[in-house]
Amino acid sequence: MKTQYKFRNPSVIATMTILLTIVTACEEFVTIDPPQTTLSTVTVFSDESTARAAVNRIYIDMMQSAGFAGGATSLNTMAALAADEMDNYSNTNEMASFASNNVTPININIAAVWNQVYNLIYQANAIREGLEKSSTISTSSKNQLEGEAQFMHAYLHFLLVSFWGDVPWIESTDYQKNAKSVRQPATEIYEKVITELLEAKEKLPLSTPQQIRPTKNAAAALLARVYLHVKNYPAAEQQATEVIDQFQLEPDLNNVFLIESKETVFQLQSIVPRINTWDGESYIILSTPQTVAMSSTLFNAFEPDDLRKSSWTNTYTEGSDTWSYPFKYKIRTLPEATSPKTEYQVILRVGELYLVRAEARANLDNLTSSAEDLNAIRSRAGLPPIMVIDRANLLLGIEQERRVELFSENGHRWLDLKRTGRLDAVLGAGKPNWQPTDALFPIPQTERNRNNNLTQNPGY
Repeated sequence: MKTQYKFRNPSVIATMTILLTIVTACEEFVTIDPPQTTLSTVTVFSDESTARAAVNRIYIDMMQSAGFAGGATSLNTMAALAADEMDNYSNTNEMASFASNNVTPININIAAVWNQVYNLIYQANAIREGLEKSSTISTSSKNQLEGEAQFMHAYLHFLLVSFWGDVPWIESTDYQKNAKSVRQPATEIYEKVITELLEAKEKLPLSTPQQIRPTKNAAAALLARVYLHVKNYPAAEQQATEVIDQFQLEPDLNNVFLIESKETVFQLQSIVPRINTWDGESYIILSTPQTVAMSSTLFNAFEPDDLRKSSWTNTYTEGSDTWSYPFKYKIRTLPEATSPKTEYQVILRVGELYLVRAEARANLDNLTSSAEDLNAIRSRAGLPPIMVIDRANLLLGIEQERRVELFSENGHRWLDLKRTGRLDAVLGAGKPNWQPTDALFPIPQTERNRNNNLTQNPGY
């Protein structure tokens, strides 16, 4: 069954549809036709199956929207254009402005993603409040669902602070309070994200089938990423090690992004007919590019004989023109609506964690162990090991390895250059419109019009 009830986020009044789902042995989300009545929040959280469906709805909404989880107008693509990974072929000014680093507060794609993220945060808050009031759901189920909601709440705020800097931290469904929210310092947001992930980690199971729900390992993996952002290197190393000890690198590069990949820690399952992932649908080029293509700068950044170039990139030629594109996801669209899915959108994987730990260890002057982690990634790519010289050059080697290992994933390249203070040095030299203030995206003007307490980022 499917139930409907109304939610409000900090900026808009939205109707959120709660799909009640059943989880099969492979944990697929199966929707059933809705009844003619509307259930109250109390009713939704009086039953474990309906409460689980409310949590499932977060993942469903993330994957139903091509603007959030991946695709042509996603945060990932915006970041890839703003950095040096993608070239723009869209005829819209909204996307072209990211490539030229000339984004304005009235950019509709910025506003759309901002609203999508805060809508999802609102859903997570509604779930937490509903679970807190429930007296009929078992303690074990309540803990897991609370942990999932906390994980997503933290993850979503991490995205906001990473791309916008100071942002409102929203932790209730009180519309009047949220509508007047103020931006909190990024340092405080990161602290709250870490606290929430640590709490979620205690409540979550160690693993789930196909890793399509948050787990202890997913919380640890995300913590490792966040700790790297705030330069807490001992904690980043510890959290990354916890996950690395539970997983393994997928030996075959062509299997890394398949549903059953050995290294996937958390992925989003698509329920959209004929779509495996929005990245595959948007990035694979079968005709003259209409959105984006891989930049020549990135395409030429691979070392000779790097298997990632042959396995994870591809080209399309028309006449005398050739374009390169990311080919991590192999399917653009499936032939039929009923065709089985073979890929899900990967959010966290152990390949990233080897590089997180390598960087943390390098900054802790454990250069030998850092190089071992780096060389584990290089060995899979068919490349010779690097020799340790000094910390500065090792860190540059890690930056390069992250570039060719994590390209077109989760905005890593943009965020890596920003958190290491390398944006100006790397992008300033090749982008004529580059300004240091471009490191943060603008707060959408539509949101500032609704909430006078929201200040704007410098440069806008």
